[in-house]
Amino acid sequence: MIKGMPNFYIIGAAKAGTTSLYEMIKGHPDVYLSYAKEPMFFSKDEYYLQGPKWYKQSFFQDSEDYALRGEATPHYLYWADKVAPRMAEQYQAEAEKPKLIVILRDPVKRSYSWYWNMIKEGTETLPFAEALQKEDARLVEFAHELTTQGSMQYGYVRGSMYARQIRKFLEFFSKDSFYFLLQEDLLDPTNDYLQGLYGFLNIEPAQFKKIQSNKAGQPLSRTVQTLLRGRSRAKDVVKRLLPLEMRYRLKTFLMRSNTKPFAYPPMDPNLENHLRHRFAEGVRDLELIIQRDLSAWLPS
Repeated sequence: MIKGMPNFYIIGAAKAGTTSLYEMIKGHPDVYLSYAKEPMFFSKDEYYLQGPKWYKQSFFQDSEDYALRGEATPHYLYWADKVAPRMAEQYQAEAEKPKLIVILRDPVKRSYSWYWNMIKEGTETLPFAEALQKEDARLVEFAHELTTQGSMQYGYVRGSMYARQIRKFLEFFSKDSFYFLLQEDLLDPTNDYLQGLYGFLNIEPAQFKKIQSNKAGQPLSRTVQTLLRGRSRAKDVVKRLLPLEMRYRLKTFLMRSNTKPFAYPPMDPNLENHLRHRFAEGVRDLELIIQRDLSAWLPS
């Protein structure tokens, strides 16, 4: 393993609090976090083919003196089938195995939140019920593009299948490598589960700050949002002229500037009930894995 590689990862789930957790940990003096919250090295084929040396130099320069080096890419949990073996390949020695933090959210609420996130990013135009109906067909139709890009687009239900994703990681990493949190654990900085994260990471306790990040929103211009998210000749030119970190910061600024706050409407109760039953088996399996009471996520 290349010296200075990360030794912990927040691997997901998307819309479960990974951004808030990243910001909370970021302030600790013993922790080095990548400037880009989501480097996507293990999930995006283009990046992984660049190799670990490129990854380390691009996101973890001058990090060797920190006890902990990490990043937070929720795509890793979603793409467990390819990310888990890739990660294991880079960390072959048992002593080098990274610590993996998983934060989870009620799967129904996460699916709905991810839908509105896709609206915010300008990649979804269908009503939620129709998007769910077409999810499987879209995932098949765009499989090659989604897989190579490590994209979570259209993965509303798939992204909430936590137990299956975690079990894939457990094929390559021991249970001791994992620390599980629920989104509600972030509501109280003194929460026992949140405080237990210090022991898991083996760092001195510090005061976590309550942070709410990545709030819901809508694009001011869907056209601008699409241009910022997609491929274009102009972006190819910028890619050649600007270094990776500068491009990341510019894109982040432009996307935030093109977003307005938005409170999305409540989910249709019948659709919510349907999803609760659809996720029920996976929730019961997840309870066995993480040893937490998840009865609130089950159908009433």
